[in-house]
Amino acid sequence: MPLTMTHVSKVFKDGPHEFKALDDVSMDVKSGEFVAVIGPSGSGKSTFLSTAGALLSPTTGTIEMDGKNVGDLSNKEKTTLRLDKIGFVFQTANLIPYLNVTDQLRMIYVAAKNDQHTGNEAELLKHFGLGHRMKNFPSELSGGERQRVAIARALVHDPELILADEPTASLDSARGRDVVELLANEIHDRGKAGVMVTHDERVLDLCDRVLEMKDGQLMEAEAVH
Repeated sequence: MPLTMTHVSKVFKDGPHEFKALDDVSMDVKSGEFVAVIGPSGSGKSTFLSTAGALLSPTTGTIEMDGKNVGDLSNKEKTTLRLDKIGFVFQTANLIPYLNVTDQLRMIYVAAKNDQHTGNEAELLKHFGLGHRMKNFPSELSGGERQRVAIARALVHDPELILADEPTASLDSARGRDVVELLANEIHDRGKAGVMVTHDERVLDLCDRVLEMKDGQLMEAEAVH
C-alpha cells in the first residue's frame, strides 16, 4: 500500500489543556485509488492530511509509506520521502509568482536536489492543455490554469501518493469539477494513490471512496446527496 495509517491519534497541547485532533484513525489507500475525505471545518481534516503527508508526526499509532514506518525516519529522511514519494496539491495552487509555468515544475527537482530529472515538463504541460502557457507567469493564468499547473507540478517527479487539500476552493463549480476530473484521471491512469480533502460534495462522484471526518474520527461517509 502506498499509504497505511493504523490507530493514528494526534494530540495538541496548550499549557495544561489537550486537544485530540485525530482520534484512532485507521485507513489505507491502494495504487490507482482516489479517496475523498469530507467533514465540517474543525473536524480534523487538515491535521489528517498533514499527518498523512509526513508534515506532522502522530502522537500515537503508525503511518507506513513506501513500505517504511514514517515514525522511524529522521527529519531529513521525512523531507526526502515527501520530495520523492508525495505530490501535494493545495487549495490556492501555491505557485511562485516570479517563476514561469515550466520553472514551477522544474523547481521540484531543485528542491529535491535531484539532477536526474527526465525533462518531461513540456510533455506534461502539453498533456494538461498548457502547452501554450509554458513561458507564462502565474499572474497571466486563469484560476483553472493555475490549478492545472499545480497538478502537473505534483506529478512531475512521479510520486506514489497524491494529497490534495481543497483543490476546488478558489474555483467556480465548472472549473472545480474539471480540475478534480483531471486529478482523478491522472490517479487512475498512472496508478497513483490519491487522497483529497474537500467540502465540495458536487465532485464526490469522481472518487472511488468517500470517508467522513467527525471530531477527529474517520468513518465511511453516509450517503451524500
